[in-house]
Amino acid sequence: MKRAAVILMFAVLCSLHLSAWEYVSEETKSELTGQLRLDLTYTLPLPHGCSLSFFEDLRFDMLPFSPATVFDLSLTSVTFAYSPVQYVKLDAGYMLKLIGAGSAASWHTHWNKPASFVKHRLYAGITGSYRYGNWRFALRERLLCDMRFDDIDLRTTNRYALTLRHFITVSYNFREKHVTPYLWVELANTLNATEYCRKNGMQYLERWRNCAGVRWRIVREEKQDVTLNFFYRYDWGCFRSARLVGDDAALTVRRRDEHALGFGIEL
Repeated sequence: MKRAAVILMFAVLCSLHLSAWEYVSEETKSELTGQLRLDLTYTLPLPHGCSLSFFEDLRFDMLPFSPATVFDLSLTSVTFAYSPVQYVKLDAGYMLKLIGAGSAASWHTHWNKPASFVKHRLYAGITGSYRYGNWRFALRERLLCDMRFDDIDLRTTNRYALTLRHFITVSYNFREKHVTPYLWVELANTLNATEYCRKNGMQYLERWRNCAGVRWRIVREEKQDVTLNFFYRYDWGCFRSARLVGDDAALTVRRRDEHALGFGIEL
């Protein structure tokens, strides 16, 4: 049973990479950028297997061939989680997205219109995890609803985007050293942009994220432990924007490859 669970997790990981590669090979207008990311996570344990987590993610674009650094994005979220059994966790939350100058080209930011750089997101998901010795495997499915997502299809009356994200994590815990290297992969499928976001009857792949990192837990006597997180991320995103020209909508496609170095603190 244990071996079957491990094989299933790796099969899912391989299938995610293969399905993403088909889209990565598409010929689109591409741009390359680097990022610096700073994360802060605070988790408040609650009774009966519940918890409340607060998360802040700051992103800064490192412009190619230039020493300039531009504020890109701020993600602030609060998540309520409940674990009914040992291997399953349910969660739901809210996220506030503040978009900076680094994202203006992709998100059509207009500084005189707050709705263009202030976004709201609701999400809910389920995570299944399994431990095999020092190994841990986890698979999460999360549904997201982004409000005022105006660049999907300007002719739709619903100003929101529904996205389904598939997230798989593999980690190994060196218990005596309190060090945990990890690897995760995430795919995001847009669900409600049928006219522009489907290919041959398939759901449109919006993002393909890969991350490798290491967590180091610092044990402090009579105080809360602190975990430092060092990571490298490669994100592939395909942004499709529709603009009305009379009764017709012009579609533009922009592929963006992001390489990011990040540092996080977990309390």
